[in-house]
Amino acid sequence: MKKVSILNHVIGPVMRGPSSSHTAGPWRIAKTAVNLLGAAPERAVFSFDPSSSLAVCFRDQGSDLAFAAGLLGRPLTDGDFPQILTLASNLGLDVEFKCAPFPGADHPNSSLLELSGGGRTITLHSKSTGGGSFVIASFNGVPVEITGESYIIVIEEPNSPEEIERILDGAGWKTSLKEKGGLKIIFGVSSAPPPGNFPALIAEKAGGGAIFTSDPVMAPMPGEALFKNGEELASLARERGLTMGDAALASEASLLGVSGDELTGEMGRRLDIMLQAVKKGLAGESAPMKLLRPFAGGLWESLTKGKVFTGGPHARAAVRAMAALHECSSGGVVCAAPTGGAAGVLPGVMATLAEDFGVKRDALIRALWAAGAVGCLHDLKSTFAAEVAGCQVEIGAAGAMAAAAVTEAAGGTVKQGCDAAATVFQNMMGSVCDLIQGVVEIPCHSRNGALASQAFLCADMVLAGYESPVSLDETIDAVDSVGRMMPEELRCTSRGGIALCPSARAMPRLDRIAGK
Repeated sequence: MKKVSILNHVIGPVMRGPSSSHTAGPWRIAKTAVNLLGAAPERAVFSFDPSSSLAVCFRDQGSDLAFAAGLLGRPLTDGDFPQILTLASNLGLDVEFKCAPFPGADHPNSSLLELSGGGRTITLHSKSTGGGSFVIASFNGVPVEITGESYIIVIEEPNSPEEIERILDGAGWKTSLKEKGGLKIIFGVSSAPPPGNFPALIAEKAGGGAIFTSDPVMAPMPGEALFKNGEELASLARERGLTMGDAALASEASLLGVSGDELTGEMGRRLDIMLQAVKKGLAGESAPMKLLRPFAGGLWESLTKGKVFTGGPHARAAVRAMAALHECSSGGVVCAAPTGGAAGVLPGVMATLAEDFGVKRDALIRALWAAGAVGCLHDLKSTFAAEVAGCQVEIGAAGAMAAAAVTEAAGGTVKQGCDAAATVFQNMMGSVCDLIQGVVEIPCHSRNGALASQAFLCADMVLAGYESPVSLDETIDAVDSVGRMMPEELRCTSRGGIALCPSARAMPRLDRIAGK
């Protein structure tokens, strides 16, 4: 069964905006590709199917920069990120991006990479599957499944395949012999690093066959999660006397084989990044955006001066969420939660819990773990990619996660957290992804704000006694089903919804105005 880590896939990665599908996923793909190549890359050609989401937005959403940064081994948060293509050229790396059909382009974020260097060439078909997750689906045309959380070995045309598989299996690797188009490979996967003498031993048995290896680009998952649905989550919490957040932390520790203290420290680091994004957005310190001029600071001033009709924490959460998305949309450093386009909701809610309600740091971190539990349940059954299932699985998922976080901070039960999350999802079901001009700004900002506010509203409804008649698990099934019924024009292609309105199409690009 699919494994989902909260830190690998749900609250994270720490990334540059604007989109986790289009920056974090491509960066991880490129980083893995260089690992497999086993040499400094000299030339890379990326192909995107003309009908894909990547073909529409790979430049506007920074996919080209992310791919190049990964190839160069630069962190996704590197300060040189905006100039990375120039840097690549100066370092002798020739990178080309083109829109051209290729076999197997079966995902909106499919890409074909032909990578060469050090006398070797490999061809990889990859898919960025949402929230920074990815899968490399073929290696030199042979089907594989590389998702970035494992150690990988690929051996082409092995001389003694049975002997090699015996050695790999004996070392705890899962292996398979694959063949396509006349090429035969052994594909091995492990959650633990190989012993020191392993490469030489395999090389001896490979009989001259080419060997390719890769280390994980995310935390390995050697263990097992403690729940896979809402009912099991509730049972775990009940049996161990845990809150939703504590149950999620226990499950993550079991899955990753890492201590709870270490995981708590890492979640605290991500909380700090969220709060910093809010602070920068409100202060007007974010870099310029492409369509919008920063406005969160002005809204905040209106709130503090009482110029709004209702105001209160719901409105302050909304403005803080939009401030955090200023940082994401401008290419700043944020924490995907669960995606870049939704990276304002949880920061807005966390800042409001801290500043308006005085929730202490340890309780905020526990609330983030509760949010992670809901995101984990969603990712186990669905996707975080708006390209696949619309905005409901990005900003909608963020709102559902945030509602569980508010419920946790308020002392609610696991069932109440799940009911609050389900209620948000039910309110967002069918939401399209119709970003204007392929840019993660409109309607993303207003939706992040609205969902941060709705997280408090739905938590209040449940804490007051409302019970969702439909469980969170069933709601997630329905959300996924509805999303996949949407035509591709309504799934992050900018070919439907408000993206086609004359005023939307006529908006000037601020990044293309002379002198800007």
